[in-house]
Amino acid sequence: MKLAFLFRSVPLAALLATVPFMAANADYKDPLDSPATLSPMAASTQLLDIATAGQRLVAVGWRGHILYSDDQGLSWTQANSPVDVDLTAVSFSSPQNGWAVGHSGVVLHTADGGETWSKQLDGRTAGPLMLDYYEKKLKDGDEQAQKYVDDVMLNTEGGPEQPWLDVAFVDDLHGYVVGTFNQILYTADGGKTWVPQMDKVDNPESLHLNAITRDGDAFYIASERGTVFVKSQGDDHFKPSSSGYNGSFFGVLAKNGLVLAYGLKGTLYRSKDHGSTWTAIDAGVDTALTGGAMLDNGRILLVSQGGQLLSARNTNAAIQALSVERPTMFTALVPVESDKVVIVGMAGAQQETLSPTP
Repeated sequence: MKLAFLFRSVPLAALLATVPFMAANADYKDPLDSPATLSPMAASTQLLDIATAGQRLVAVGWRGHILYSDDQGLSWTQANSPVDVDLTAVSFSSPQNGWAVGHSGVVLHTADGGETWSKQLDGRTAGPLMLDYYEKKLKDGDEQAQKYVDDVMLNTEGGPEQPWLDVAFVDDLHGYVVGTFNQILYTADGGKTWVPQMDKVDNPESLHLNAITRDGDAFYIASERGTVFVKSQGDDHFKPSSSGYNGSFFGVLAKNGLVLAYGLKGTLYRSKDHGSTWTAIDAGVDTALTGGAMLDNGRILLVSQGGQLLSARNTNAAIQALSVERPTMFTALVPVESDKVVIVGMAGAQQETLSPTP
């Protein structure tokens, strides 16, 4: 999630206060139908996630902003985005094909490495899609589908307001989007069609699905109440794994069976057995951990809401705080060289050189 849902939550009173204005303003256009404004300052505004598309970097964030860089984050070009809603996450399955998701149920797709984007889905179509799917299952005799009918109706009664919080693809065809209140969709054709999967997550309390990652054929979803939902190779369900922690996990990293889940107040948990059992790790900070990466050499990198960049030689080593030139509220990072990373956050994108980790 990269804390996107928390950062962008709007008080109901403030939202309702805009309704008379929108009704009276004949020029108002729904942000779902409005392209993002092009701005020379886009790379310095709120960015919530970043991903690699081959050698290219692609970042997304505030008001539909999408940017790409071909020089490891030293300069950025703003792409044309078809929506004016906040984008929470971005992921690429290949250098050409990528997806960005965000508020109001938006799913965007690019087939040219992030230069141009089209809308595949939004909350106005996702809501009826999910409702029709579970109403049909109920009609066909699946009594458990009633819960999902009720949940979808509750989630969509105020319009297309629920966000997607993360996206993960296996390849150019197969992938998931996840969001608030157990909302999850799966596609097997690159996003041309989507199948609801709420009944495939053992989540009776409809906890938020804050982030999703994959490790080979296994998938992991970071959730609330210290829960990580695990879909093992060959399984068709996401099953809950409790870490023993009572708070929210905002992100999850996985590589070669090693899993890290991170969240509020510097909370960090490690699993060495594909998410079956968990051990708490002292991150040395008391602010929310919001993004991270596991490098091929075993090094672990994390960023925090407090503007900290953390590093460990491996998951058994002590975590060290590294110096950064511009500490701000960070949300995500990607490594670009063995000694450099690009971090995004509330002040945009910045490249940082990593100091050695003992």
